[in-house]
Amino acid sequence: MTDEASRPSGEAYERAGQQAAMAVRGYSSVLVVSDDPAEAAYVAIGVGRAEAVHRRVVIADLAGEVPPIQSLLPGVDLHGIYDSFVFGTSLDKVIYAVEGNENLNVLPSGTESAATEEILGSRRWRHIASDFAATDSLLLLVAAANAPGLDKLTKQLDGMVVVGNPLLGAAPDAILLARIPHPAPVAPSKRIAIPTAKPVWGWRGVPLAVGALLLIIIALFVVRPGGIARLGPTQAPDTVIIPDSQVHDSTPFPPRAIVLPANPADSAVAVAYSVEILAANTAEGANFELQRHGAMMPAATISLVPIGDTEAIWYKVFAGAFPDSAQAERLLASLRRRHVVPDSAGTVVRAPLALRVDSVPSQAAVASKTREKIRDYAARGLAVYALVQSDGSARLYAGAFENPEQSTLAATALRVAGLVPALEYRTGRVQ
Repeated sequence: MTDEASRPSGEAYERAGQQAAMAVRGYSSVLVVSDDPAEAAYVAIGVGRAEAVHRRVVIADLAGEVPPIQSLLPGVDLHGIYDSFVFGTSLDKVIYAVEGNENLNVLPSGTESAATEEILGSRRWRHIASDFAATDSLLLLVAAANAPGLDKLTKQLDGMVVVGNPLLGAAPDAILLARIPHPAPVAPSKRIAIPTAKPVWGWRGVPLAVGALLLIIIALFVVRPGGIARLGPTQAPDTVIIPDSQVHDSTPFPPRAIVLPANPADSAVAVAYSVEILAANTAEGANFELQRHGAMMPAATISLVPIGDTEAIWYKVFAGAFPDSAQAERLLASLRRRHVVPDSAGTVVRAPLALRVDSVPSQAAVASKTREKIRDYAARGLAVYALVQSDGSARLYAGAFENPEQSTLAATALRVAGLVPALEYRTGRVQ
């Protein structure tokens, strides 16, 4: 018998959706499926809340009155998808805004369940998807993994997000944008009696308070437009500068929360090898290297890497993103021949992870649209690099990391800058 208290909560699935939101950035119509439609609904809500910061989002219920979606509606027994497809009710009239979030909307199942083959397989979804693409909005369709007509529906949408590991025989050709594993259940915490501590506001506490205040001031400065993020060569489309906004673990600062990669299934196909060009102890030193040679280094990036459990940071300059070490070795040899890297410097490293900050779907002029997005980020004081995927789309990444622990500071800096980065195994090829 399953212990209900030990199962992942809806909040955990919603957080997982927020962390994976970057997988759908740039797409306009996405199906979210799971064996349990409630799990898919929570993930869709998480994705929707994250994306609603940037654009209009509509979460549609194709599973039939899923409780998480019902909880967002202003009432019960509302008209919805079923009424629009069967009786011709205007779709705009059955979309309801979520209270407190003007960009987040819900499209309910309707007076009857919309989980029918006639509705899921309707050709009308292609026109609806086109309307969302034309307005740069996002439609998130929630359905069960075994829903009838799923294969016809997926062919009319941009792609699919899968929650857990359901059998998808009903849609074998669907474009998989992200696979979100079930969150680990959280065991109830034990109550521990903690003795009352004496105040630390003596002369010994003053340096700690002043240091914390300085850290906050530095964080606010370096992530604003025109701060340290602008020191690098923002004209180079494959260069990323991650601002230094946080100090690392050391008493009395709290431990860093480690986020696992959002796409563990891609670990086997990750472009895991890069060339470490330089490890500088200042942001200025790393940025100077990119100013000199960034244009000659493909997928060049700076990663903030903590030094053990201290407050010190390495600013590591990486170049390249390759599936095997031999290609990285060839890049290093080329950089040495051109005197970009001294003969005694540079090393091939395995850095399979990166922070995904955006996506560009496969479309006409995808390369120019990708460059345009990169320029937009540069205008905000942030630079990213692109890796082209096998389907012609592009994923925009920041940083390169050997393990999840190394990414925590860079992820925090990007979040402070207003982005929602997702840690992923990086895939694709250099543009």
